[in-house]
Amino acid sequence: MKYTLLAVALVAGICLAQADDGCETNAVNCNALFSSVSHAERDLEIFTNQQLEKSFDFLLLSYVFDQYKLDRPGFEKLYRTLSDKAWEDTQGLIKYRSKRGLVVELNGLQNATDNVLETRTLKTMNRGVLLNTDEMGSLKLALAYEKALASESHRIHKKISHAHGEGQVYDPDVAHYLDEKIIEYQSGVIRDLTGHIHNLQAILGESTRDLGLHMFDEYLAKA
Repeated sequence: MKYTLLAVALVAGICLAQADDGCETNAVNCNALFSSVSHAERDLEIFTNQQLEKSFDFLLLSYVFDQYKLDRPGFEKLYRTLSDKAWEDTQGLIKYRSKRGLVVELNGLQNATDNVLETRTLKTMNRGVLLNTDEMGSLKLALAYEKALASESHRIHKKISHAHGEGQVYDPDVAHYLDEKIIEYQSGVIRDLTGHIHNLQAILGESTRDLGLHMFDEYLAKA
């Protein structure tokens, strides 16, 4: 109880200290909103849901190479890692949006990635498309997915990071969060997946194709 009372007291103290912002006369203004974060609220909401969907999509992809069809522990590890990172990014975005005073909702945005993916391939997994992919096909799907969401993060960053005149939006805090937590990682993943595709293409062209696939999977498992 004492901790609850302390929290209430702290909030009340902050509100009184921010009387110039309208807290004293209007309780609605007593929140964590500031700068232009509200301008990116819808974008961040959709992007959070996209990361959540990505986590489930790559979790299913890892299952394909673990138990469902192929015994490829290296590919399973790769896609499980991408799934776990998307889950961490989802949690991070939820915490960040809450910290900035935004309302956090995860419902009502099913298939949030449809508007950024070039095809609906990853969204038709329940009809067996994703479950029947092979090693090369999965890498190409993963690369397309990462590029699509990278373009989304860049779009949000551009929208919020520059003020071009009087009344224009600008929120360097959002831009910094995307830079540090999202964008830098995306660039590295896209580079790595591209390298995997080129290496695997060379292997598939050899007469020792099956052995090459096995060794490539072992490389992924140890990476």
